[in-house]
Amino acid sequence: MSLPQPLPSVPAADEIVPAMHRIINKYDAIRTQILQTTTPSTASFSNVTLPLVNVENAVQGELGMIDMLQYGSPSLETQGAFDEARKLYLKASALWVADEPFFRLLEAAREKPEFQALDPESKHWLEKELLEYRHAGHGILGNVELEEYQKRNMEIAELERKFQQNLAREAGGVWFTLEELAGVPGEELAKWRDSPAEAGLTNEKHQQRKKFVPFANGGTLAVLTHAHSPETRKRMFLEDNVKLKENMPLFEDIIKRRARQAQILKYPSHAALRIERRMVKTTEWVKGFLRQLQATLCPYGRGEIAVLQRRRLEDLRARGQFRDKEAGDSFPPWEKRYYERLVQREFEVDQLTISEFFPLERTATNMLGIFASLLNLRFDSIPSEKLARDVIWHDTVRVFSVWDTKEDAFIGYLYFDLLWRENKYRGNQSVNIQCVFVPSLFRSRLPLLMTDTGLSTARWKQAIPVDDSNVFIPNSNPY
Repeated sequence: MSLPQPLPSVPAADEIVPAMHRIINKYDAIRTQILQTTTPSTASFSNVTLPLVNVENAVQGELGMIDMLQYGSPSLETQGAFDEARKLYLKASALWVADEPFFRLLEAAREKPEFQALDPESKHWLEKELLEYRHAGHGILGNVELEEYQKRNMEIAELERKFQQNLAREAGGVWFTLEELAGVPGEELAKWRDSPAEAGLTNEKHQQRKKFVPFANGGTLAVLTHAHSPETRKRMFLEDNVKLKENMPLFEDIIKRRARQAQILKYPSHAALRIERRMVKTTEWVKGFLRQLQATLCPYGRGEIAVLQRRRLEDLRARGQFRDKEAGDSFPPWEKRYYERLVQREFEVDQLTISEFFPLERTATNMLGIFASLLNLRFDSIPSEKLARDVIWHDTVRVFSVWDTKEDAFIGYLYFDLLWRENKYRGNQSVNIQCVFVPSLFRSRLPLLMTDTGLSTARWKQAIPVDDSNVFIPNSNPY
């Protein structure tokens, strides 16, 4: 099978930092050239902004692939190399936006009459670049203040890196006896490791054997959904919610530092500063929108919780566990999954049985079929044997070529990286690896997008529960 555009190579760990140095050097070279050949009186979009755009187009695919590895790479060596490369890029970016002479050139280009004749995308790019400089303090702070402001931004970036690293490498869990895990399906129990100290327990003490239930890889969800013991569910929920204690002081410190930085630039909050880069331009609109959602959705939520609470109280009475009068006054959050399952069972909805008809591969590709019919697209799966080892970062990654059915035109590639694995970033995200562009100086390049999730490690051909917690609709997340 011949592909219209070769898949890009995934850099090895020892290639990441040199690649980042090359990218930074390209930016440095063009910025130096612009500063040496342009003055505010001669500055224009074509001689200040366009050269930067051309460099960005040339390097953004390689930069995007490096960025992707923080989410998908199973190698701690690769993730360490990414961390080093990210530090290099952040340091270079800080130096770029601290450059007041370059800011003056951008301002001058924005004020030239030719700016009004530019296409909307070009206008947006220049406005966005100027906003980056203003958010760095230009036009507001003096030289000494600018330097201090940038230093504090770098400190925040380092705190964010530590926070994300802790999140990605979290490997905690809870030890339970088999008795405490009564109700959890056998296929889930089989995934969890036994306590080595109890290998010699007799059959009579089988229920006292212990299993280590990880927070990741579906462990928490399985216990909250299936374990009969309320105490087991409660313990799992509470332990899961305090699993990253080391992130709490980092989180609080980041919030306080961000707020101080925003106030230095005369913004009332960090949110007010950040929202200028979004389609919605005011925090007041967002607050109003959320209040509207709250007024609309909360009554439905209260109704659903009331149904679950009635089922819970029936269950507690049937078990002889309804001893506390206050038990009926509140609905603990760790009970939601379990009683949702019981209510569904009353309506003869068996998620495990249904899931047998939805193996992951079929479910994922059929979802693509829905998007294809709505958007006039075609997703062609590229066979695994056609994927060289240097174009995917793990053997569970699937790649699709994407086509416009109206024009029978190739659009780009979509990567699916859906299964949980050790050292993989926890969470669901869509990563733009490469955006489309058709410049005059470079070969046309087409989009690359990765959809990344951490579904429990059923094999690609096996079933996954049909549960909305396992459905992720990707949203763009550019570098």
